[in-house]
Amino acid sequence: MRMNELQPGQCAYIQAVEGEGALRHHLLDMGLTPGTEITLQKIAPMGDPVQIKVRGYELTLRLEEAQKIEIDGIHPEETCNPEKERAYQAVPHPGVGELGKAKKEREEDEARRLPKGTPIRFALAGNQNCGKTTLFNQLTGANQHVGNFPGVTVDRKDGTIRNHPEATVTDLPGIYSLSPYSNEEIVTRDFLLDSKPTGIINIVDASNLERNLCLTMQLMELGIPMVLALNMMDEVRANGGSARVNELEEILGIPVVPISAAKNEGIDELISHAMHVAEFQEPPGRIDFCPDSKQEEDPIGAVHRCIHAAVHMLEPEAKAAGLPVRFAATKMIENDYLIEKEMRLSDEKKQAFQQIIAVMEKETGKYLPQDQVKEMVTELGLTYVPVFYDGPFVSWKAISTTNRVRERMKNQKQICVRKNIKITYPSVHKSKTIKKC
Repeated sequence: MRMNELQPGQCAYIQAVEGEGALRHHLLDMGLTPGTEITLQKIAPMGDPVQIKVRGYELTLRLEEAQKIEIDGIHPEETCNPEKERAYQAVPHPGVGELGKAKKEREEDEARRLPKGTPIRFALAGNQNCGKTTLFNQLTGANQHVGNFPGVTVDRKDGTIRNHPEATVTDLPGIYSLSPYSNEEIVTRDFLLDSKPTGIINIVDASNLERNLCLTMQLMELGIPMVLALNMMDEVRANGGSARVNELEEILGIPVVPISAAKNEGIDELISHAMHVAEFQEPPGRIDFCPDSKQEEDPIGAVHRCIHAAVHMLEPEAKAAGLPVRFAATKMIENDYLIEKEMRLSDEKKQAFQQIIAVMEKETGKYLPQDQVKEMVTELGLTYVPVFYDGPFVSWKAISTTNRVRERMKNQKQICVRKNIKITYPSVHKSKTIKKC
């Protein structure tokens, strides 16, 4: 069953997200991942778009996007799983230097300290509609100018941070992840990777932390000094909520500052933290969030091992391309075509890298081994075409492709190798998205 078949008030669990390329990445980046519970709230009068609730926030999808999402476990809204709250003792938020670094580390920080008067450049990054423009105006006041990013007609706003003439900030277009989907998102990623700002001010919507922190985790992979601005805290308090700021700082290893950009709350503290991490060039304290596990078919453990193997293999190419090694490795695993282009792997390394991916897929138990595909091809009387696999099992239905692809398969009796075309085989009990080598 597809998400577009849900009725208002019904809940379901996402089984798979179909589609291809940037669109599929975009849907996943917005929190529409397998196993996630969603609720259909509204359908537009003409039937398109639809509004759903996912991970605590409301999201509007076009009907054609909803059709790409397979669901199961339909149940009424009254039986949706409520978020469980545990008892929490509020702790006052400390000031600059809250992470309690050891003396030796402070001495090393002093050695990395930028010379006095060194120009400092911040990138202001965050999801769409999280208050970036409001925060930018609070940071800069009237000290700002508007232009375009080089080569594209996308607005660019730069400004000098108030009371800090040596520090400037660039307001970047809103993005959901560093896997770009639109021209604006490409601009943001290119700026972060190519311009190499001194620091990042990452603004997030405190009422939608789960969705917003997806981008935060990716920004941390860049290894650039960063501070997290927890915006809209006034709305969170008004709704009777709170944020465990100290716990968030401890987990992420970066300063987290609760603010309300609209009411000019916490802005001075945010500036102090941002200037501190930039001046002392303090990178995020923790990068590796993928715990290892020897448990059989543990997808998290399998991904952990895949990332670390890829990091060691791809290190020379990543450094040659001027990319953070772990960032490049994770994006390669995600099939990010822009990173693949920059990495320029040899044929030998491409084959070795695909072997690492194959091991991860086998360990997760969600992907077809190549020998099984060969058996399926033989059973169906098709001509075998070498492929590697990109996507989880979904369901067993009749072959579901475009008319063009269906006709091609009928005439030539071979597996389609067009990029990211989902083929579901009717005579066996597994399906697979295949991709050309």
